[in-house]
Amino acid sequence: LSIRSVCWKADRILAGTQDSEIFEVMVRDRDKPILLMQGHSEGELWALDLHPKQPVAVTGSDDRSVRLWSLMDHTLLARCNMEESVRSVSFNNDGSQLALGMRDGSFTVLRVRDMTEVVHIKDRKEVIHELKFSPDSSFLAVGSNDGLVDIYAVAQRFKKVGECSRSTSFITHLDWSVDSRFLQTNDGTGERLFYRMPAGKLILKEEAKGIHWMTWTGIIGPEVNGIWPKYSNVTNVNSVHANYSSAVLVTGDDLGLIKLFRFPCLKKGAKFKKYTGHSAHVTNVRWSNDLQWVISTGGADHAVFQWRFLPEGVMNGVLEPLLQEGYADSNSGESDSDVSDVAELDSDIEQEAQTNYERQVYKEDLPQLKKTLIGSLKRQKAPEQGLRLQFVHGYRGFDCRNNLFYTQTGEVVFHVAAVAVIYHRLQHSQQFYLGHDDDILSLAVHPLKDYAASAQVGRDPAIHVWDIQSLKCLSLLKGHHSKGVCALDFT
Repeated sequence: LSIRSVCWKADRILAGTQDSEIFEVMVRDRDKPILLMQGHSEGELWALDLHPKQPVAVTGSDDRSVRLWSLMDHTLLARCNMEESVRSVSFNNDGSQLALGMRDGSFTVLRVRDMTEVVHIKDRKEVIHELKFSPDSSFLAVGSNDGLVDIYAVAQRFKKVGECSRSTSFITHLDWSVDSRFLQTNDGTGERLFYRMPAGKLILKEEAKGIHWMTWTGIIGPEVNGIWPKYSNVTNVNSVHANYSSAVLVTGDDLGLIKLFRFPCLKKGAKFKKYTGHSAHVTNVRWSNDLQWVISTGGADHAVFQWRFLPEGVMNGVLEPLLQEGYADSNSGESDSDVSDVAELDSDIEQEAQTNYERQVYKEDLPQLKKTLIGSLKRQKAPEQGLRLQFVHGYRGFDCRNNLFYTQTGEVVFHVAAVAVIYHRLQHSQQFYLGHDDDILSLAVHPLKDYAASAQVGRDPAIHVWDIQSLKCLSLLKGHHSKGVCALDFT
C-alpha cells in the first residue's frame, strides 16, 4: 500500500493511496480504516458494460481488475483480479455470465454469481477490444485487433463455430441483430461490414437494409453520420450508445467530452449538448438497463462517471438552476443557438469539401441542385434532454500527492480527471467543481475559509480558486506557468 496523501483533522485522518483508494481512520479505531472511495488505477480503463436486468455496471482495466458497481448505492459490489489486463467486458442477456476480453488476445468467461471462471480461451495474439453475447445468449462474438471476429457457441462450452474475416484493420465495435442472425462490425479503417451468423458469411449492404439491431454502439453508418464534426477522422469518437426509446445517442470522444445527440442523426455536424469532466479520452459510454443513467469511463484518468439522464420535462422545470453553475450543459461553442447557424457551408473550403463531383453539372440540373443545397443548410437540433453528473468513482493517487483534504465543515475534497469532488460522507453523495477543462494536478484548501484552489495541465495552465459551498470560481490565475501546475498551497 503506497500512501500519497494524508490529512489530519481533530480525531480523524484521511489517507489516499496510489491505487486510487481513500481511507478514513478514526484515532480511537485506528486498526479499522474505513474505505470511502475506490477506483481503477494504472494503465488505461476501456472495458465497460451494464447489467441487462439490474442497476449494476461492470468495468475492467489495465490494472487487471474487474469491478462490479451498484448504480443505486454508488458502491463497489465485487472485485475480481485477473492474470491479464482487461480491455472489454460483456454480460449475457440474463446477466448470469460475464465475458472479458484480454490484452494478450485471450478471453475469459466468468459466472457472475461467484465470479468463478467458466472458460479461458486464447485464439488470437492481439488485444480483444470488443466482444458481445448474442441477444438469445447462444453465441459470443469476439473481435480482436487481428481484424477478425470469432464466433463461439455458448452451449458447446464456447466451441468456435464461425469467423468473420473481411476486415482489413482492427475491430472496434460489434452489434447483433435482434434475432441473433446477423452481426455488424466497425473497424479501424472506418469500414462497416455485415455478416450472417454463426458462420460469418459476408452479406451485402443492400441485404442488411431491413435488419433491426439489438443495440447501436457502432460509430459508422448513416444513423450516426451527425456525430462527426466536419473533417474529423474516424478515430476521434471512441464509443456511442443509442437510447432507442428516448431517441437520443450518447458519445464519448478523444477530447474528453460526453455528447448527447438526437438519434438517428443523419447529417454531418448535427447539434449536441456536451459535458466536461473527463480529462483524457472517453473510452466508453453506456446506458443503464432502465435508461435512467449513463456510465462513462476515462482512458488515462481511470475514472468511472455516473450521469443522471434528465428527460425533457425535468430539464425545463425545477432543475434548471443547477445547470447554469459549473455544468457545461450547453449547445456548446461548436453548436451555438439555432439563430447563428444559418448556413452549414460557411466558407469556400467547406463548400469544396462538401461538393460532390461525381458528374458534370448541366444547366437543367441547377434548380434541383439549389433545392438540395438549401436542404443541407439546416443542422439537426440538439436533443431536449440532458445529463447531470451524479457520482464519480476514482481518485488521482497514481501520480499526484497531497491532494486530499477535509473542508471546514468536515467534507472530503479530492480530484480525479478534470473534476474536483466534494464528498459528503454521511449521505454518501458528491458535488463537483467543473470549471477545469483538463486534468487537475494539484489541490489546496484554505486554512480558515471554505475555499479551495485547484490547478491543471495545459500550455498555459490555470489555477482556479473557488468557494466549496457555492462551487463558484472566485479567482482565475494564469499566464505564469507552462505545461502544468503540480503543487500549490495557501499561506
